[in-house]
Amino acid sequence: EGYTVDFVPCFRVKEASEAASSVDRTPLHTLYMKRRLSDPVRDEVRLLKRFMKGIGTYGAEIKVGGFSGYLCEVLILHYGSFLKVLEAASKWKRGELIDVENHYRGRREDAEKLFQGAPLIVVDPIDETRNLASSIGKTRLNEFIAASREFRKRPSLRFFYPGDVEPIPAGRLREVLERKGTSMVIVKFGPVEAVPDILWGQLYKSRRAIRGLIRRHGFRIIRDHIWSDEENLNVLLFELESLRLPAAKKHAGPPLEKAEDCERFLEKYLNSELAVSGPRVEGDRWVVEVRRPYTDAATLLKEELKDGGRTLGVASLVSKAISESLEVLVDHEIASLYKSNREFAKFLTEYLSGRPRWLERD
Repeated sequence: EGYTVDFVPCFRVKEASEAASSVDRTPLHTLYMKRRLSDPVRDEVRLLKRFMKGIGTYGAEIKVGGFSGYLCEVLILHYGSFLKVLEAASKWKRGELIDVENHYRGRREDAEKLFQGAPLIVVDPIDETRNLASSIGKTRLNEFIAASREFRKRPSLRFFYPGDVEPIPAGRLREVLERKGTSMVIVKFGPVEAVPDILWGQLYKSRRAIRGLIRRHGFRIIRDHIWSDEENLNVLLFELESLRLPAAKKHAGPPLEKAEDCERFLEKYLNSELAVSGPRVEGDRWVVEVRRPYTDAATLLKEELKDGGRTLGVASLVSKAISESLEVLVDHEIASLYKSNREFAKFLTEYLSGRPRWLERD
């Protein structure tokens, strides 16, 4: 009662090499840990998991991109205790290798070659070809390292239980946004018909596509973020240095030494309606000043996403939702959503703070 239970089918296998999917390894992982974790050590695992939940790095699902429960258990098994994990993590360097079963003893180069470029390598005790840390995002990994250092200097319960976020009073939102001096642009749309793990994969892909669109048109993004209630409402937030750009921009052409490229450049721009000045030679190359197709970021998003943005790289299910329910909100227009949705208000308040709650000083 009060619990949600997921039934996940898997094949029964005797060795990890027989596994057809990652789920098939789960019973082997469970058996491995049952034989090795004593009750006191299990308490150390619980501490580590609670710490990671508190700082937002726990969970291997796509939404989080953090540390799995099994990975936490392996870290405790390797280092011996919660505090020793934090002590070690505080000193981790890129390419750190953790190998509980010593699969690669005397063969570190083989591990580095197999897991090439991995910032953290944690060899699966039951499968030497698998890096348990491969799905951890760069930011999540470094958040854990930073939080470990901070906790060791200033231990506090806030790392485990950061408390709830109290939204900025709605009446002060406009003042806070104006004081920040940037422009907030929100792409808001309705339900995406997908389970959470699929939904977040689609949202991340769509954010990358829209981020690229914004940058290609010359707008500078300071930060971006995603919020979703995973049911009826989704938000992609882009914070820009400026909502508007000058009507024209300088476009650099080829260097004079590339004669054929120069000829094509001149043919394109000599009689082009886009050219507002030039072409002319500056230094060793041709340049021209051209009219921007969009000078307002909100207009850009409304126009380019009105059909869902599929051709821009927006994920299929998100594209469908955007084509049916797109709204683009800018700065003070966000207030209506802020007032009507407390969970979004918490998200935006934390976003505007710009610092993790575990970094607050008592």
